[in-house]
Amino acid sequence: AGIISAKGRNINLLADRNGQSNTSIESFIQTDAAVNPGNSGGALVNVNGELIGINTAIASPTGSYAGYSFAVPANIVRKVVLDLQQFGVTQRGYLGVVIRTMDDKTATDLGFDRPYGVYVDGVNKGSAAEDAGLKNKDVITHINGFPVNTSPELQEQVAKYRPGDDIKVDYIRNGKRETTTLKLKNKYNTTASVDNSKGLLESLG
Repeated sequence: AGIISAKGRNINLLADRNGQSNTSIESFIQTDAAVNPGNSGGALVNVNGELIGINTAIASPTGSYAGYSFAVPANIVRKVVLDLQQFGVTQRGYLGVVIRTMDDKTATDLGFDRPYGVYVDGVNKGSAAEDAGLKNKDVITHINGFPVNTSPELQEQVAKYRPGDDIKVDYIRNGKRETTTLKLKNKYNTTASVDNSKGLLESLG
């Protein structure tokens, strides 16, 4: 029927062998588009024929389409394509925080009237978040003006940027709204980009 029933879905498709989440980004568009094995990489388009995602996975007990399919949003795809063209590898910018989606109990403990935002469970030493003054128990509400209410939504917004890019982070600390600007870092806590364009061209021929 062409229904998008959810955005920012995490289905643990990219979890490790122990079922634990890693740094891979899962923020899928969930639809009822009939996607079957072999359709991965196909276009998910709107009624105007505009690309909105790349079909990637299905939820199925049988291995065939059973009502739900999942697509990588076009904004992430665009970023990856541009990175490959320019650098030969994707450029990941990291906040350097341990995060989790807010639940009812945490919201109540913090005095919120409802769960919203993304809870900061930890800040990595030497990270962009530490440099910008973010702390444990902060609640991130917006990335560059975009509201984030789940961990996948936050990851998707950050994934649009590269190490060295400045982003604005809105957050709540002790009931007070705050804003900070931070410079994203790579996984080695530097702002450098990795250039493998020569290696990619050689591998592609």
